[in-house]
Amino acid sequence: MKALRNKSASISNSRWLAYTTAGMASAFAAANSAEATIHYSGPIKQIFKGCFRTASFQLDRPGDFFHLRQVAFLVCTSSGSGSAFFNVAGIAGASIAGFYNDCFGVSASNLKRGQLISSRPFVPAQTFRSASLAGKNDVFCPGQFLGGIGFIGFKFNNGSGAQYGWARIQVQPGASHHFKLIDYAYGDVGDTVGAGQKSGHDKPELESLGGLALGALGLLAWRKSRVRAAQ
Repeated sequence: MKALRNKSASISNSRWLAYTTAGMASAFAAANSAEATIHYSGPIKQIFKGCFRTASFQLDRPGDFFHLRQVAFLVCTSSGSGSAFFNVAGIAGASIAGFYNDCFGVSASNLKRGQLISSRPFVPAQTFRSASLAGKNDVFCPGQFLGGIGFIGFKFNNGSGAQYGWARIQVQPGASHHFKLIDYAYGDVGDTVGAGQKSGHDKPELESLGGLALGALGLLAWRKSRVRAAQ
């Protein structure tokens, strides 16, 4: 009878671990079920190169959009100098993830993939003044988009509340600062959006945490089973 009681206790512990693991999995699934609604542009790949290139891209409603611009100075070639700019507009206001500088007034921050946009410092967007991405005054105010791929973060409000989004660009190294808009996305009101996030399921940092939690429980169960087997 004593051996039977020990066996029953072991089964209870195993079941407890199984229930806990299942509970964690359910909670993790539930967290993912309330997914953010991400509006993804798909590949854009529009190039901003030459003497003057500018384009606007629609966001949630008419009056919500962001604007990109590349301006060359003196020589309209790849060897000439130029600047790149970004701006965003919303019916009830908009801001850029960025900072103030001494040359252009505002610079956009170059975000890393996965960074939560809502946690970044913002500066209000101005109707007649865009934020600098990179410019000819690179020695004094270099900007943060001097070559390679980077993410611009922004938020806008059409009267319903703040909506967060990102735009991914690839900047050609050199003084011309030619660049390409690769793609962009934004969420609905109340959604949290990470730089580069294309859908509600595209949350690598959340998945990693959930995987670690479930993995830890699985490791605990495996260790306990090894101990019981050795007894």
